[in-house]
Amino acid sequence: MDNDVKILDVLNQSHKYYFSNSRLGLGSSQDITERDIVLYRIDEITFEEEAPRKEALENVLSSVRIPGVNFLYLIVGDAKGVKFYYGLSKNPSEAINDDLLLSDIGRNVLMASIKGNFRGCKVQEVNPEEAEPVLNKVRHMKYASRIEGVAGTIKDNEEFQSVDRLVDVMQGEEFCLLLVAKALQPDSICELEQTLQEAYTTVSPLAKYSLQEGSSEGTSKSKSWTKGENSSSSVSQSKSTGENKGWSKGISTNNSVSTTTSSSSGGSSSSTSSSKQSSTGGGESKGESGGTNSSRSDSTSSTKGDSHSVSDQEGTNSSTSKTYSREYLNKKAGEWIKYCDEVIFPRLDYGKGKGIFLSAIYVLTKNKPALIKLENTALALYSGKQGNKVPLRSNKLDASDRAAVKNYQLPRGHFAKAISEEEKLARAMLSQPVECSRDFALCNWITTNELSMLAGLPQKEVIGMRLREEVEFGLNYTEPEQEDCIYLGNLVQNGNEVERTPIYLDKDVLDKHIFIAGVTGSGKTTICHKILLQSKLPFLVIEPAKTEYRILRNNPACKDLLVFTLGNEKAAPFRLNPFEFLPHENITSHVDMIKASIEAAFDMEAAIPQLIETILYKCYEDYGWDITTNKNSKYADPFADGVFAFPTMGDLLNNIEKVVKEQGFDERLKNDYIGSIRARLQSLVIGSKGLMLNTRRSINFADLLDRKVVLELEGIKNGNEKALIMGFVLAAFNEAVKARYLHDKKAHAHIILVEESHRLLSKYMPGDSQNKKQGVETFSDMLAEIRKYGEGLIIVDQIPNKLAPDVLKNTNTKIVHRLFAQDDKEAVGNTMALKEEQKEFLSNLNAGRAIMFSDNYGQALQVQIKADTSTENAPLADEELTCAAFDYYQRCVFKNVKINAQNLTPEQKVKAVELLCNDNGIPANIMRRVNEHKEAWNEYCAETIEFLSNNIPANIVRRVNEHKDAWNEYYATMLRSVVEDKIISLADIVAWGLAAVDHAQKDDNNIKQAFAEYFTAYMQGEKAEDNFVKNNVSFI
Repeated sequence: MDNDVKILDVLNQSHKYYFSNSRLGLGSSQDITERDIVLYRIDEITFEEEAPRKEALENVLSSVRIPGVNFLYLIVGDAKGVKFYYGLSKNPSEAINDDLLLSDIGRNVLMASIKGNFRGCKVQEVNPEEAEPVLNKVRHMKYASRIEGVAGTIKDNEEFQSVDRLVDVMQGEEFCLLLVAKALQPDSICELEQTLQEAYTTVSPLAKYSLQEGSSEGTSKSKSWTKGENSSSSVSQSKSTGENKGWSKGISTNNSVSTTTSSSSGGSSSSTSSSKQSSTGGGESKGESGGTNSSRSDSTSSTKGDSHSVSDQEGTNSSTSKTYSREYLNKKAGEWIKYCDEVIFPRLDYGKGKGIFLSAIYVLTKNKPALIKLENTALALYSGKQGNKVPLRSNKLDASDRAAVKNYQLPRGHFAKAISEEEKLARAMLSQPVECSRDFALCNWITTNELSMLAGLPQKEVIGMRLREEVEFGLNYTEPEQEDCIYLGNLVQNGNEVERTPIYLDKDVLDKHIFIAGVTGSGKTTICHKILLQSKLPFLVIEPAKTEYRILRNNPACKDLLVFTLGNEKAAPFRLNPFEFLPHENITSHVDMIKASIEAAFDMEAAIPQLIETILYKCYEDYGWDITTNKNSKYADPFADGVFAFPTMGDLLNNIEKVVKEQGFDERLKNDYIGSIRARLQSLVIGSKGLMLNTRRSINFADLLDRKVVLELEGIKNGNEKALIMGFVLAAFNEAVKARYLHDKKAHAHIILVEESHRLLSKYMPGDSQNKKQGVETFSDMLAEIRKYGEGLIIVDQIPNKLAPDVLKNTNTKIVHRLFAQDDKEAVGNTMALKEEQKEFLSNLNAGRAIMFSDNYGQALQVQIKADTSTENAPLADEELTCAAFDYYQRCVFKNVKINAQNLTPEQKVKAVELLCNDNGIPANIMRRVNEHKEAWNEYCAETIEFLSNNIPANIVRRVNEHKDAWNEYYATMLRSVVEDKIISLADIVAWGLAAVDHAQKDDNNIKQAFAEYFTAYMQGEKAEDNFVKNNVSFI
């Protein structure tokens, strides 16, 4: 009993039995090198709402229960922020398995476990050169303390004990927090359990005892009286008479006869029997018997009885009993037993499965106030609400106590004086597994539950570690055949790229259309480049705002890339007559597409669309077209090269006033309509836009179907005009694709990529005109139907919510990069079957990562796109594009003209292209004449081209119309020179001049003769304006 009391005495003074208060001899700490320590820096951690990080860290800690290895947790803070490290150090007191290296354990166990349990976190292995200054910072801190005791968890509020609170308190301070832990092996845990059970058995009798006292007193008294009486009488009489008589008779001849007679008194009976028996011997037997029986009996009986009984009984019983019971409780002993039942043994049971560690916490700072702050913050943060029998305490360390810190080891020591067995049992209940006969770790044992709290990661973002929310996406899809797919990148699982799982796009889905979305800089152009290059198909890119696709010319697969700069005539000019159509088309449908392009680009009120349609028909009729039959009365083959059978934008403007007047509007409406239509279209015939659109013939779109082409619209600054030109181009390409399909009787594989498609295919909004809605619907329907001709469409946009819903619905494959606007995330997310948290996560995507959904995807995947090109590289110079455009024009239009492009300066090439595509229809044979006149293009040729491309004859005529002095000596000299050199003829000059007169007079021979006389006189320095007056010339 006395020994039991000694255990309780130790427990009741537990504060005196911390290792820092005990008489201990410190053990030696073997020095280790940087090679015996590995560190891993946690740069970023993902956040999952329903995935507690504490339990995840417990899994990590359980994975490093390896003999000979210490687990390290290190926080290093300075003025810039904090860094978090996990690591391992070699434990000299135990041997590591000979087959294992510390670096291998760290990389393949610790690091892999961190990545597996914290999906998406960024863990960086710290090389020895980088680790040395980190380790030395801990060693050279001026002030240090060690924290002893057992941490307590607060189950209902995990975030309250998060380390981010400590980091926030210590923000701006230089400090370190180092935790070293060593896992107990199963044999040691079993020994610890036995010690604890023995201690429990010893203390439990001291918790309470009881005392009982009792007394009893009783009295009993009984009285009984009984009286009884009984009488009885009986009479009986009996009489019986009986008679019995019988006879028998037998005769036998060699036979036998038997006769039997019997009689009995007391009854009457009569029977007769006879039997006859013969044998083989011839015997014969006869018998006969008879009898009479008679009986009679009389009986009489009588009984009489009488009984009477009386009973009387009386009893008294009395008893008294008293018992007294007293229970004496030892509160201190009871609390320790309760502590064992509710805390110690549940911890032990939990640790047997998850792991038990010996741990030491060191806090270090540069100055003493910071140390006090760090100590108290850690003590407050890691103390629990209850069960604090071994609360955390801090103990200052002097220089002699720091050997273990410097070597990243647990402190070790031994008792200077042997302790009793009772003290050992008591220390076991204080979570101190001590050894009486040798050095041991001067630490408390804790489970992974407490250790995961002490070595936890921030619940909120802190300076130095990024906290990124991560959402789960699909991880499986049906991989297409290798030869029919486009490699896009690798699968991403919770933020980590899985390089062993490549993601491919099936080429068969290209003609089902693709939608690509994302804000600027998120990676849209990179994946577009990748699809275009790896598809190995001809393509057309319409790029409204940037010049990021010309860089594809640097890729060997796109050396023949053709880039046109719409709106920039000095680089690579483009020519498009929106009124030109192909032989398979009819005028009505083509007019509808022109009108739809204008409606989609401009707001059109009232009757303006109908007026434009009427004007368009009038233009075609002026050129000899029959709207009903689609035949031309002026040209035998209106589609042949060198034939100009189609109206121009200039013709459209010229007919506005005439058509509007014919509608019978009042003066105000007439002027309003004329002004409104002119205001929208006038700019399309001026400057570079006029050179591009107000042209007689378009570039050959059928030829472009077999090429890789980029159309840059950066030179067109007005958004409505960009949309209009995009509409014209898409309509022309659609018809070219259809013509190829009708000719070849099979689909032609080709890709059209449209950037910033919301400019043309914008969503109808309240307040928009119905005309705009109809125009957008026309193009949406066209793009939906183009698939049957083999055309694949890639729609690219930064603002999905601005797109018409049909565009999103009709694209089979969706690739979505980072989006911020909620309406954009909703618009695209609803078409990809994304959950709400997945839609929200679109804002967290890094550049180059995308959410992808396509055929054979059970759910959307997150993909890390692997770039084939870089948009950061210096773009191609315009001069290179000019050379490529000139070479194309020479091959496809100049045809047989032999011009050495190497002899031309970029300026000369520009002028040559301008001359070729002159909006007044200069025939290609003019180039032949120039070529025949001079073997190489010299300054004279350059000057001639510039003069001709400026359309001087038409300008001269316009000055005449404005009543200005039209004669210019330089003009006259140049005209005379090119005619005498037979570069052009007088007829060519007349044709140019006719561009300034009304279309109805251009075929009038008298008008032509007047122009010929005028220019003949002009070249001689004479005036002949009167010829225009005489012939009533009507100028534009």
